Amino acid sequence: MKLMLISHRHRFVVFLDPLGSCQWVRRTLDPWLDQPVGSSKTADTTTVFFHGMSPAEAELAFDMSGHPFRNYMRIAIVQNPFVRIVQLYDRIAAVDPIWQARRRLGLQNPDFVRWLHHTRADGYGAGYPRGPRWRRFGSWSADTWCDGRISHIARAEHAKEDLQTIFRQRDIALSIDCRAIGQNSNTAIEMERYDLASATLIQSRYASDLGFYQQHQNELSLVA
Repeated sequence: MKLMLISHRHRFVVFLDPLGSCQWVRRTLDPWLDQPVGSSKTADTTTVFFHGMSPAEAELAFDMSGHPFRNYMRIAIVQNPFVRIVQLYDRIAAVDPIWQARRRLGLQNPDFVRWLHHTRADGYGAGYPRGPRWRRFGSWSADTWCDGRISHIARAEHAKEDLQTIFRQRDIALSIDCRAIGQNSNTAIEMERYDLASATLIQSRYASDLGFYQQHQNELSLVA
């Protein structure tokens, strides 16, 4: 799963959301990418960059390799937290060996609402020590993930329009095949997982994430 895309020539770095909901972005930006990125932290010793890096880790790697991170256009793709957290829970349920063992024994896994209340928007997130990065970072808030190191935000659900606007600043006209984008979620169905308390928790815990969507709506209102 390609989660970090880098162009030194055009001075941009793109961080896909930790669950990788917009894999089509890699295909779109491929003509401009010129920095190899390892599949994991230890898989490729020829580069200091690896997929799954947080922006904080990437800044250190950029500076170590002689590329001033803050001189780049630093783009993060964020996903609606109501959708993302449901997808994170479903992925954990599908691949976690303990959860799988419980199902084989006929035992129930933690229900979604109970699980949600035991996750965090920072620190260990929804993970555990030495667990997969997508699991830990997947429940982080935008504030925690971006950590003051991101210059531009694109919303996963509107990434085509948002990225086209952002990349005009680099005089890059993105040619995006809409058929490659696809739809990986049904928001109405995912919202059915929430009760009032858990929905309120999301609104409070992920106010920064939801703020990007509200900000866009306010901007459209001003234009209207």
